[in-house]
Amino acid sequence: MTASATLTSMMLLTLRAPGEAAAVILSRPRPREALWSAVAVISVVNTWLATLSNYIFPVPEQLQTFLASPFLYFTLIAGGFVLMVHALFWTGRMLGGAETMGDLLTLMIWLQVMRTVAQAVMIVLILLSPVLASFVMLFVGVATLWIFMHFLNIGLKLNSMMRAFGVLIVGTMGLLLSLSILFSIIGVAAIGVPPNV
Repeated sequence: MTASATLTSMMLLTLRAPGEAAAVILSRPRPREALWSAVAVISVVNTWLATLSNYIFPVPEQLQTFLASPFLYFTLIAGGFVLMVHALFWTGRMLGGAETMGDLLTLMIWLQVMRTVAQAVMIVLILLSPVLASFVMLFVGVATLWIFMHFLNIGLKLNSMMRAFGVLIVGTMGLLLSLSILFSIIGVAAIGVPPNV
């Protein structure tokens, strides 16, 4: 089986049975260096897609300064991802979840890979059929939440979808607080938003 066929097969399995897909993913060797390299690569690809999207579908003028800086956008994407994983991990640990971050990080990277592919597909669909793109966007949103909940449950060893939901809520609140700090650090004021907002 080719690499592309394997990737497609794993994506379909993830959509159909997130728990089973997680077990397959976690059964493979995952060197720590490779995981963080994957985070960097995915962030670069996301930055490139966002830049391309900005050229095709111009954003409001007040956001153009921000998106015109690939490094700034990369910092936000990569930093936001790392903050998200840490917020979810520590929240899960407080609720009796896993004591190591490796499994959660691995699954979140895979979910980010799928979202990146979906983002690329969406750019093409918007050009071809905006109506179809809107339905696909809705499907992607629902599927992301579905997979995310299962990955949280398995990656943090919570053994409960309700606890996973609790981690999602509390972790999201922590993430939003962290992102507000990150925005202040990288200078959101440059696009006209006061840092104390």
